[in-house]
Amino acid sequence: MNELELARIKIDEADEEIRNAFLKRMNAVKDVINYKIKNNLAIFDSSREDIVINKNMALLKDKNVSKYYEDLLKYLMKLSKEYQEEIKNGISSNR
Repeated sequence: MNELELARIKIDEADEEIRNAFLKRMNAVKDVINYKIKNNLAIFDSSREDIVINKNMALLKDKNVSKYYEDLLKYLMKLSKEYQEEIKNGISSNR
């Protein structure tokens, strides 16, 4: 097995971990929107997003990828808000 094949195996393993973490995150997002609906709270909370970004960026050890990691966090939060909107509006996503 060459270096490329080994690297691709590592990527496949990371993708599996990402998939599992994503599902865990989106299940928690369901809990969040259910709470927000019950308590008449807005979906968007800029202070919470700032906290999440700052906390996670501070924990990132490889600063060479910090821009990309911040982009990933922001995109995950964008998807989370879209998912919350769909749940709140009773829309089923069939992407």
